[in-house]
Amino acid sequence: MKKQFLIKKAKKILFAVYHRFCKKRKELSPETAEHIKKELLALQNAILQKDAIKSVELSSMVQHSAHLHLKKNLFEQIRDFVFGIGTALFIAILIRQVWFELYEIPTGSMRPTFKEQDRLSVSKTDFGINYPLTPGHFYFNPNLIKRNNIVIFTVENMDFKDGDTKYFYLFPGKKLLVKRIIGKPGDTLYFYGGKVYGIDEQGIDITPELQLPELEKIDHIPFMSFEGSRVSTTPSAIPGVFSPVILYQMNEPIARLYALSPTQARGELLPRILLQNPDLHYGDLWGIKNFAMARLLTRDQVRVLTDQDPSLMEEGILYLELKHHPSLSGAKIGCDEYNRVRPIVGLSTSIIPLQEHHLKAIMDNLYTARFVANKGFLYRYGINPDKYGTQAFFPYVPGIQDGTYEFYYGKAYEVKWQGITSELPPSNPLYRFDPNRVQLLFNVGMEFDNRYNPQSKEQYLVPSRYAYFREGDLYLIGAPIMKQGDSTLNNFIEREKKRQSTCRPVSAYHPFIDKGPPLTPEGILNIDFIKKFGLKIPPKSYLGLGDNHANSGDSRDFGFIPEENLRGGPVFIFWPPGNRFGAPNQPHYPFFNPGRLIIWSLALVGFGSWYYYHRKRTRLPLPL
Repeated sequence: MKKQFLIKKAKKILFAVYHRFCKKRKELSPETAEHIKKELLALQNAILQKDAIKSVELSSMVQHSAHLHLKKNLFEQIRDFVFGIGTALFIAILIRQVWFELYEIPTGSMRPTFKEQDRLSVSKTDFGINYPLTPGHFYFNPNLIKRNNIVIFTVENMDFKDGDTKYFYLFPGKKLLVKRIIGKPGDTLYFYGGKVYGIDEQGIDITPELQLPELEKIDHIPFMSFEGSRVSTTPSAIPGVFSPVILYQMNEPIARLYALSPTQARGELLPRILLQNPDLHYGDLWGIKNFAMARLLTRDQVRVLTDQDPSLMEEGILYLELKHHPSLSGAKIGCDEYNRVRPIVGLSTSIIPLQEHHLKAIMDNLYTARFVANKGFLYRYGINPDKYGTQAFFPYVPGIQDGTYEFYYGKAYEVKWQGITSELPPSNPLYRFDPNRVQLLFNVGMEFDNRYNPQSKEQYLVPSRYAYFREGDLYLIGAPIMKQGDSTLNNFIEREKKRQSTCRPVSAYHPFIDKGPPLTPEGILNIDFIKKFGLKIPPKSYLGLGDNHANSGDSRDFGFIPEENLRGGPVFIFWPPGNRFGAPNQPHYPFFNPGRLIIWSLALVGFGSWYYYHRKRTRLPLPL
């Protein structure tokens, strides 16, 4: 083994000095050139005779001669360094852009499919051949993309905050994001019960493709907040009031709110929305009215922070507040998160008293963002707590050992080195059950910021927790917390219907009750209903949503994904080890397609050419 190593090392020296000698030969004197040639021939003969001892001696002599007569000058050193680095970067960038790359998940937007610090292998040939370093494709086949496929795309030319990055810490570029494709060009989609119903461009029911059994635990919500992820406004003629306000959903302007006076406001859908359906209301859009934003309150908080009287309902340990049915006609003057006084969307409020078994159901199905515990203070994983300047923003939970944690479907995990997780035993203090702990983890478990705790009646910052009905059951955190027939749920529905019947026509109340999926009495998809109220995906655009609906910046925020921005898809999770190791949870892309065949063929040709050239340069005997 040692003999083979010594001969291999001598062989490497022989080739390096020989190729250097060929370049510098004309600059050498005839005597020096002949001397080096004889040394190279002697070394070559020793290698061919597999004489390890002689090969070592002669390779030292050859190296000495090369150092004396073949040494590179400064220009040559710089030139070769730049050429070597440039070639390596060019090949690396080309491979990453059009063939494959390794990708690390930075955030929790795709939980549970991908988690922070997951490492993926990403194919860039799943549905086309990309232009390097810019959006677009040499070849693209939209039929290769299936609904519920996961894609990688660039945010270039998209309305995405903080989208800049640097490749290899040197070259400016745009970030790549990972989302699940829910809608393809021409699709029309409607949201109910955390699920998506829809038709394609030809009006054919695509609901089975949207509701795959293996994705049963992944729910989708059609909005991030009732006012959307962004608004635009300017100061108005009314002192201290910003008006009008344009609301955006899916990063598209949808509605306008305007101040009538310092205390009154109105709103309306934009004309381009009403042109599609004159009878449309804001809550009708895509099924927004089927969902509520939720938080947990104490009895005293219900009295102070809502317009509901808890004495008119059964007593609860905690109370579930539901904000629902956003109304433009019910708009009012309020204050947003930037302390701007402006018109805000009107919301209906409903209250459900919760008993101990409801709280246990919440705890048994709890999921949170990944968080860090430090001396009892909890904050979101990935943030810099020092930038806040104070710990007052962070929830305080004494007795929790310092570390990184997460909840998923009621189970707590400790996050260790490089994202490896281990389930915590039931005795861990994180599992402690009491109403205060349930309220805290529900209300701030996604943001881990005390500003999301209940504080005021018209509070703008509310938890990213959503409630919805599905076939009679009331869902929270992706689980049926109240089953159909639950006496508490029955009483709530009766109160909602009573409120609706006793409201004056000028202030009609819309109850938060189960309106059912968009099906006909025969149980088939109501295509006319979908066309009337559904979300239409524009041509050459895709709706991409994160699997973690409560904590995902996706098409609900930055809008539809342009076709030209699609770059590839993940094919394999290779870190961390565990039950998610392997192919991600998605419909498989076809293995054989024209783009993949072309790129792999070019790669094989390139590798074959390099191998032939390398073998030619390292073949013995040398032509001395």
